Amino acid sequence: MSCDIDIDLKLNIHQAALIREYLFLHTKQDSYEFPSQRTLMIREFIRQLDEQIEANLPEDHTHDEEP
Repeated sequence: MSCDIDIDLKLNIHQAALIREYLFLHTKQDSYEFPSQRTLMIREFIRQLDEQIEANLPEDHTHDEEP
């Protein structure tokens, strides 16, 4: 089975931010100089999440509406 199969995943912006935060916390102690392949893959996913969150965050977004 090939590992080059793409998947699409739909999240709302709050779910994406929560997952991004968890992945960051999970890898923040890992080496930046000599990271493992696993850490590199996770950090690339974090970068992609950051791009999508920023691209989809409304300019007037605040957290005041949350309960």
